[in-house]
Amino acid sequence: MEIRKIRSGETGSIWQLFHDTVHRINQADYSESQLAVWAPEEYDEPRWVSRFIRTRPLVVMEGKRLLGFAELNDDGRIDLFYVHHARQGEGIGRALMQRLKAEAASRGLYRLYCDASINARPFFEAMGFSEVEQRRIERHGQPVEVLLMEYKA
Repeated sequence: MEIRKIRSGETGSIWQLFHDTVHRINQADYSESQLAVWAPEEYDEPRWVSRFIRTRPLVVMEGKRLLGFAELNDDGRIDLFYVHHARQGEGIGRALMQRLKAEAASRGLYRLYCDASINARPFFEAMGFSEVEQRRIERHGQPVEVLLMEYKA
């Protein structure tokens, strides 16, 4: 398993992992309409390429297979953090979070936070995050319940 920065040409596979994981893992806690606005069916390549040029996510690779990815913004916000739906519970997320925390420390960031899905709470708590509040955000006019989670080094 290798954790590294995104490389050219990997955007499509990252989007696919994001889409599939959102729809398969979160279906018990969110409605179809919420999932549809969270991870739409259509892949907007220019939008995702532009985003990843800006955020330079970390990716977890096993050979040529993508296992997960995460974005860390300059203010300590973890905007996206996903592990392949079929590979959860194998330590991939733990390794990715440890690497993300190390990168945050190297940037002088000692507070990390994210809007986590309901079912991601146990993972983030196991990684030392605390729930700050439950809140409702809007995605394209559709309300989605999330948990503001925070980690302080």
